[in-house]
Amino acid sequence: MLHKNVFALLLLISFSVVPSLEAKKKKSKLPDWVNAALELPAAPRHKDEKPGYEVLWDEAHYTVLSNGRVHQTVRYAIRILDLEERWRAKAYASYYKSSGTRPEISAWTRHSDGEVYKYKRQDKSERSNGNYLTLDTESSTVTIDGWEQTRVGDVFAYEYEKTQATIFTQYYWRFQSNCPVAFSQISITTPEDWTISEHFFGEAPNRVQSGNTITWEATNLLSKKSEPLSPTSANKHQYMIASITPPEGSNARYTNLILNSWEDLAAYKAKVSDPQAEPTPEIIAKANEIVSGKDTEWEKIQALGEFAKSINYEHISLELGDGGGYTPRPASETLRVGYGDCKDKTALLRALLKAVDIDSYSVTVNATDNDNVEPDLPSPSFFNHCITAVKVSDSVDTPAVYEDEKQGRLLFIDPTWNNSPIGEIPFEAQGGLAVVGSLEANPLVKLPLSTPEQNKIQREILTEIYPNGMLVGRMETTLHGHAAVQERRTLNSTDEKEYKEDLVGRFSEGGNPSPIVAIIDQSDNYLTDRTYQKTIEFAFKGYAKPMRNVLMIVKPAILGRISKNPFTKNQRKLPVRLRSRMVEEKVQFYIPLGYAADEFEKEISIETDFGSYHATTEYDEANAQIHYTRTFRQTDTTIPVDRYPELQDFYSSVIQAEQTPIVLARSET
Repeated sequence: MLHKNVFALLLLISFSVVPSLEAKKKKSKLPDWVNAALELPAAPRHKDEKPGYEVLWDEAHYTVLSNGRVHQTVRYAIRILDLEERWRAKAYASYYKSSGTRPEISAWTRHSDGEVYKYKRQDKSERSNGNYLTLDTESSTVTIDGWEQTRVGDVFAYEYEKTQATIFTQYYWRFQSNCPVAFSQISITTPEDWTISEHFFGEAPNRVQSGNTITWEATNLLSKKSEPLSPTSANKHQYMIASITPPEGSNARYTNLILNSWEDLAAYKAKVSDPQAEPTPEIIAKANEIVSGKDTEWEKIQALGEFAKSINYEHISLELGDGGGYTPRPASETLRVGYGDCKDKTALLRALLKAVDIDSYSVTVNATDNDNVEPDLPSPSFFNHCITAVKVSDSVDTPAVYEDEKQGRLLFIDPTWNNSPIGEIPFEAQGGLAVVGSLEANPLVKLPLSTPEQNKIQREILTEIYPNGMLVGRMETTLHGHAAVQERRTLNSTDEKEYKEDLVGRFSEGGNPSPIVAIIDQSDNYLTDRTYQKTIEFAFKGYAKPMRNVLMIVKPAILGRISKNPFTKNQRKLPVRLRSRMVEEKVQFYIPLGYAADEFEKEISIETDFGSYHATTEYDEANAQIHYTRTFRQTDTTIPVDRYPELQDFYSSVIQAEQTPIVLARSET
């Protein structure tokens, strides 16, 4: 009897082992960290949130080697929750060919039924990181695309290792993401006597140190919620920067740039940029040719700047590991070949200026985000572009001039941006912090901000209203600053047909019916007052709305009418960044015979410290005319959350004013 029971027990154990072995066999297809990720509890959600994907595991480990190179290991796993998000099932690892090793990358899709697909060698691809503007680059990316293998409920995971040389040993980590995150970790291991300093944005993560390794970890993170028009500096949460510094006298083969101050970064920029901006006999000859007949300082700078702009822009990414991408080619080479990237064109412009005894500096900026730089944290990572600062006298007075006790009077020029004339800074960079590559103190400067008046749209409109409701008119428009740049950008990026369609679309905004538009004349005063002017004739069928055959309703704000409030959300957690703009308009209406102005608002005035709106309406009965003016003005400022209701009220009032009609009544006969 005992024998039978033992036999039965052994039989039971043998059968119970089979599925256990099968499960182990399946698990063996995945590395331990992926299995650990699968066991984690789901990350929390915001109320009513339905994310399209979630991050299960996000990890990076940096090992700084004694020779200064850095070995990096990355692990990442996501679960797809919406079919439209499966494009995110993609592994990628970039590297620099001259200063790094090709990443060893592996990837898996773990299907919801437990089956695992391990991606093969033929699933990998590699591409250069250039685009249509890139002529030469050493940067390349290895990718594995899991789009076809991955469905809703599946987990896509990848890991890679690579070794890289870089002069900038600063590492950035965002624990929070645009989706829920279950586990996020960064760790750094350094040689003996190296130091690690850390800077946190928002709540500090859990920190553990073991020997020369420090690990920062956060779990169960809500998704990051951004809000329209919020400044970057207000939306940095669960984010850190770690800086690694070698000991004094380090013999590392790959030199690490020590950035204790902005002066350190400025000095490095001057060190690698200044020698490349020396004028050669060819450059001196070209500079003298360009400024021939130019008498004033401004005329010479403008002519040389426009020549530098005429050099073809080609993105060149070489020596990124060893030089950090900061070293331009010699100016003489850029002149010879006729192309270059931002730092090359800056070096050429500086050499041309020096050839006629005008001093200048190379400047590092962020061209796409003027609120990204942290002034208390010296780092090259905040920047993505290079422009020129020219030392000028008081005779040069433009919106792009900056004055500082230490740096002096500087005119900023972007030699790559053809839509902005010399004397203006591209709108996206205005107000941002920049590093001037000089040896003076306080090289971190704030780029000038243009005023609303400098970005103004001016319109003068003469119109006639017909008895059938048709509106026919002629519009003279003068665009200043960023408004002119936007017009040039549209013209330069579209053909004639597309530009006409864009123009008709602008006249259709706000519900304007069936616009007919004809461009009569346009001129670009690019080299004089930097304005853009155009004359347009237009017509709307049924613009004036008849009522009971005795009244006619007319909206006097014809073009660019503000009809939608961008701040309709009741609550807001982040401040609002407003940019400077202004509209100034005068309209003269001829009204149909037999009609008179019956109802209209003589004056509307809305005033705040961040914006204003004024409109006036006058009826000239003797000449059967209505004179209408409106002025909208908005300053460059940040509205804190506690003042958000004021901003909502302002825009609601402006919209109401913009919709306020003029009522024409048929005269009694």
